[in-house]
Amino acid sequence: MNVGIIGLGMMGSQIALRLARKGHKVTVYNRDKSKAERLHTTSTTTLNVADQPVEIGNNCHIALICVKDYEAVANVSFEKGGLIETTNTDLVVIQCSTISPDESYKIADLYSKRQIKMISVPILGGVTAAEKGELTLIAAGAKTDYDQIEPILKDVSTQIFYIGSNYRTASVVKLAVNINIALIALALAEGLVFVRGNEIDPAIFVKIFNSTYFKTGISENKGPKIVNDDYTASFSLTNMVKDLDLAVRTASTSGLTLPATASAQAVYKASEVLGLFKEDYTSVASFLLKLNGFNTFGMDGK
Repeated sequence: MNVGIIGLGMMGSQIALRLARKGHKVTVYNRDKSKAERLHTTSTTTLNVADQPVEIGNNCHIALICVKDYEAVANVSFEKGGLIETTNTDLVVIQCSTISPDESYKIADLYSKRQIKMISVPILGGVTAAEKGELTLIAAGAKTDYDQIEPILKDVSTQIFYIGSNYRTASVVKLAVNINIALIALALAEGLVFVRGNEIDPAIFVKIFNSTYFKTGISENKGPKIVNDDYTASFSLTNMVKDLDLAVRTASTSGLTLPATASAQAVYKASEVLGLFKEDYTSVASFLLKLNGFNTFGMDGK
């Protein structure tokens, strides 16, 4: 298929490369065109570069959007030169960006008014999973439209959950997953700071915890990195703040109270203010260290 990828951050660029390796003709677009040109130049696969999103709309069967937030989705969709200007009546838009349920519905409604089909497909998994085609995907939208794009989704994932025609549902589930990720990472961080503050090597705690039933993927994959003060981003702290903001706002409009989520939101926001926004979301542990008078998890220094 001819597939367009709009948004070339860590996730979008790996999806583009993966689809090209699977034999699809891939065209990429990024608002900062230099990022698209770099990917085009350095890739061992063939990638075409579009000057505007509408070029992808006109020349591709599928346009996959993977950008930071609702404002970015609206920009590439509905501003001048956006996908909405396409004359291609067969185009299906795959909207992968994490936005609120109401925003998902609004985007889908605006597309439908121009007879453009859209499926909401939030992504679960990191950059390595995208590179290997091992993502987990949550899809919502018209089943006939989903059936058209399923082959593309299978090329980048190992699991796809189609959960119905209501566009909002995929966003709700994605935010629920991210609530869990945020709380698990925060609990791990507090446990590490607790043992560090009691002069116990945090590395020992990680080994003990990961030997138990209570271990998690985060404790196994991120725990050793945190102990070594390594916060190389696979999912940035500022993106986690954005998603927690969306979750808290959605809970409020749904008449729900999520006290642990609201507390986590405050801690992650404070970490962002401290200047950790570009670091991995687990850098919340670094914030908690500093809050308690420490600079590092290493036992040989303050």
